[in-house]
Amino acid sequence: MSTVAAPSNELAGTGALVRAALRADRWRTVVWAVAVAGLTQVSVASLAELYVTPESRAGRAQLISSPAATALAGPGYGLDDYTVGAMTANELGLWVMLPVAIMALLTVTRHLRAAEESGRLELVRSGPVGRDAPVVAGLVAATVATLVVGGLTFVALLAAGLDVVGSLALAGGIVMVGLVFAGVCAVTCQLTAHARTASSLAMAVLGVAFLLRAVGDVRGPEGTSALTWLSPFGWAQATRAYVDERFWPLAIGVVVAGALVVLAFWLVGRRDLGTGLLAERLGRPRASARLTGMVALTVRRQLGAILSWGLGIVVMGAFIGLLAGELVDFIAEETQVVELFPTGPNGAAASAFALYMVVLAVATGAYVASSVGAARAEETAARGAIVLSGPVSRVRWLGSQVVVGAAAAVVILVLTGLVMGLTAATSMGDAYVGKLVGAAAVTLPAVGVVLGVAVVVMGAAPRAFGLVWAYVAYVGVVGLFAELLPDGSDVLSPFAYTPRLPAEAMDWPPVLGLTAVAVALLALGLGAFRRRDVVG
Repeated sequence: MSTVAAPSNELAGTGALVRAALRADRWRTVVWAVAVAGLTQVSVASLAELYVTPESRAGRAQLISSPAATALAGPGYGLDDYTVGAMTANELGLWVMLPVAIMALLTVTRHLRAAEESGRLELVRSGPVGRDAPVVAGLVAATVATLVVGGLTFVALLAAGLDVVGSLALAGGIVMVGLVFAGVCAVTCQLTAHARTASSLAMAVLGVAFLLRAVGDVRGPEGTSALTWLSPFGWAQATRAYVDERFWPLAIGVVVAGALVVLAFWLVGRRDLGTGLLAERLGRPRASARLTGMVALTVRRQLGAILSWGLGIVVMGAFIGLLAGELVDFIAEETQVVELFPTGPNGAAASAFALYMVVLAVATGAYVASSVGAARAEETAARGAIVLSGPVSRVRWLGSQVVVGAAAAVVILVLTGLVMGLTAATSMGDAYVGKLVGAAAVTLPAVGVVLGVAVVVMGAAPRAFGLVWAYVAYVGVVGLFAELLPDGSDVLSPFAYTPRLPAEAMDWPPVLGLTAVAVALLALGLGAFRRRDVVG
């Protein structure tokens, strides 16, 4: 990624900061690269085994051309002659780009805003370090991590038997998306004084980019909608990997990433250290009589993240509900799709809703992971130690983060089920509100397990918190592609044991079991946090 020219004194100490950033991130990068590349290779190999005949691939192509599948996966290039390569790019590519984008923006936040918020950057800047050097170091760390993940994914694609040019196009799109969102987060880090707000703003941009691509691909097949071309995901998929490769859309992303970097450097020179360009909203002069104490403080700190995550998930649910009628009509018209799509006793719509509800529940799991990550950021910024120096126990401090995250997850998912049911009623005319609220509610124990895993890592191994995001990526991939992966690949995913309502009948034992596991993990994590040292 290119950077702007700056006076030599503004870049003083850049080399040392870059080396320190790369050293600090080396294991995180390895974990991300191995997880993403490993899941990619396994998924491609499974696709090749499952869809051996041209007839089976043609049936899969018919399914991917449906509106709902297009919204979740992409425009579907090369469906007339659907090869395993085209299948990989169409169905797997977007879901590799998403975690890489999250990795890149979290890396930038950690090295820019989190370091500044914690006071570490002030200590660094007290030495012979220029103003722009930390920004360069953060961007280089994100760029290197993105290139390593993209490079290892390229090798994994080749190892799975796919051709070089198509693999290069797909891996190039993955890297480009990561670089764009690294640039986005470099800008948001200049706008706000808090790391969690900066990452939440960048996540909101990511959500908007996903929605623009989804709506654009449904409105215009094969990237013919202007909305698709407003999204980095649209640019990446427009390379048409494994079909008739074209690399020029990647240049759009490189130019945009470079422009964002230029903007970030311009903004950093127009604010003071420790501040953001956006004015902070002052808190209420008096605490609410209804909500006081640690829970009230946590709600105020995390309200922006709750609203941004919640709005994105609810809007996606509404969009899926609106497309439900078209999906059902499509399946009824395509006999090949009927054979591939498990309609079950409750119909094709119920099976589609069950699949998409898992996707939305995984997104909610990503939110609860970010809520625990916010607590980790509070600790590394030493604000947690300040609060704990008063009459606040460790369990109460971290427990308030858990309570707020869990309560927000309940509201988000139930509201998503309600809105999806209402929009489905407009497109299908059937009463799905109660069914989809129930389908959303039954995924809550699995989301609680993800929350429990995050709390355990926070309590026992906080420096390895990046593993939580690797776990979220894992449950997302196996939730979407469980039937393509080898048997047992989903054994660690709580969503593998969740009843797929409304397609299946309710099954209480796994729900109660997941609830017990979630409670046990939360207790274990809180106990571990109570015993370990706190950053102060």
